[in-house]
Amino acid sequence: MITSPYSKRAAVLVAFMMFFMSTWAIAEVPASGVAATPATNGASSVAATVKPTAPKPPTLETQLANLSKQSSSQASRLNQLEIANRDALTRNQTLQLENDNLTVQVKVLQSDRGAQMFIYGAVAILIGALIGYFCASYFMRRSRRW
Repeated sequence: MITSPYSKRAAVLVAFMMFFMSTWAIAEVPASGVAATPATNGASSVAATVKPTAPKPPTLETQLANLSKQSSSQASRLNQLEIANRDALTRNQTLQLENDNLTVQVKVLQSDRGAQMFIYGAVAILIGALIGYFCASYFMRRSRRW
């Protein structure tokens, strides 16, 4: 790759321009709470003061009323959660019983399948032995004739 001394200088110049342009773009907010408005039509900027208004502190009666509303709503939510929890626990127990029953059924079916394959194997061996006996006796009779 060919590099010239001008390309390095141009890169440095571009980097400085980007740095200084980004710092000029940042608007400063005064700490006094005065918001500056942008100038339009060549006029000077006008400062508008903002008066913060503090909310009135709630009285003791309103605080008590709010607390009683919150406690009653929380009590009703607690009752609903307890009912839902009981329902979920009963459903969980029924599902666990059903799962146990199904696992027992699977084990029984697997053992039945194993016993069935054992019987099929025994029958196949018996049939093979009978066929072998009959074939041997047939060939033995034939060979005696000679």
